[in-house]
Amino acid sequence: MEVTKSRWIACLLWVTLPAPAAAQTDVWPDPVVKEDVFVVPLWLPQFQGAGEHTPRAQRIEQIVLQDLQFSGLFKIMREEPATAGVAGINAVVVRGRVFGDGTGVSFEGTVTDVASGDFVGGKKYKVTDKDTRRVAHLFADEIVRLVTGEKGVASTQIVYTRKVGDKWELVVSDYDGYNPRVLVRQTVPLLAPRWIDRNQAIAYTSFRDGKADLFTRVLSETKSRGLANYSGSNTAAEWSDKQGMLLAALSKDGNTEIYMLARNGHIQQRLTHNRAIDTSPGWSPGGREIVFLSDRSGTPQLYLMDRDGSNVRRLTFTGGYNASPAWSPRGDLIAFSTRMGAEFQIAIITPDGRDGRLITKDNHSHEDPRWAPDGRHLVCTERGRDESVSVVDIVTGGKRILAQGSDPDWSTP
Repeated sequence: MEVTKSRWIACLLWVTLPAPAAAQTDVWPDPVVKEDVFVVPLWLPQFQGAGEHTPRAQRIEQIVLQDLQFSGLFKIMREEPATAGVAGINAVVVRGRVFGDGTGVSFEGTVTDVASGDFVGGKKYKVTDKDTRRVAHLFADEIVRLVTGEKGVASTQIVYTRKVGDKWELVVSDYDGYNPRVLVRQTVPLLAPRWIDRNQAIAYTSFRDGKADLFTRVLSETKSRGLANYSGSNTAAEWSDKQGMLLAALSKDGNTEIYMLARNGHIQQRLTHNRAIDTSPGWSPGGREIVFLSDRSGTPQLYLMDRDGSNVRRLTFTGGYNASPAWSPRGDLIAFSTRMGAEFQIAIITPDGRDGRLITKDNHSHEDPRWAPDGRHLVCTERGRDESVSVVDIVTGGKRILAQGSDPDWSTP
């Protein structure tokens, strides 16, 4: 049977490990769906656009609606609001219009408090056919910011890998799966792409030279650059904007250990020193701590350490095979995949290890979780009949498939 792409590294690193008994894995609390979560009442009447501008106004309206629905933050009504009975509650009305002026075509969107009628805020954007989606995403994020004070995710991007025929591709798309663009295409596996340099480039693992090495691809360039090709395998790149440093798992000294690398791939420090396999490092949001995967206890489990490799402590004691940790941008949770019988499911745990629970519980695998910047959504690899890039809302349990592919990562705002 052919080994799927995102398990190449697992095969390289964990081939010598015994399979844990199934009884060790089925002990995580079931997913908790918060059906009573607070949402902001939001009215979204039809956007206006006279004559030739009507189709564009309707298109922007539909994209904004989809973005706001995706956020999970709002209860959306489509008509004009009736002010009676809404005094004293946090409710807004969003309006938009497309119009022509002496400099071209513009879209103007506003947010108004329903009860008081006070103007909350708004934006005006120049808009053309090719950037209609971008403008709609920008305005959706502006609505989220004005109403909640948080940054939205509609203007972010997803990177993932996929296999098409005998080619492996590195793909970037909008956060909702639209506008996929192939950055790299080759005949050997591509693995674990990660956004680096404030979304200006992507680091990834490739077998282009016959073994696992790290490469980077600057989005504005047409060719990839070598990042780390030390002897042995070079995998699991993870970038911190706060630290301006990379983490990676290297086997240059015979055993897979975690290293800190400069942006150019030069080794700054070896962080782990253990006969076990240490891999899959992930930065905390502030860059002061690192979560990683190790089999030093006999099975793959999550561990934490300080930035300099000190103060190592075990995080997970539940689950016989845990993998792929990712620290929430809010710092309050760590997501990972855990084996449940024959499948992997996504779980989350607090950094102090006191609260762990499942996020998915289906009859097929969910792996490689990565956080959206809002700390509420996770993108992951879903393995059903095919490999799919899916998004899961950890609050409601809602899920959607974005694209065919695997190994996703989510950009920052």
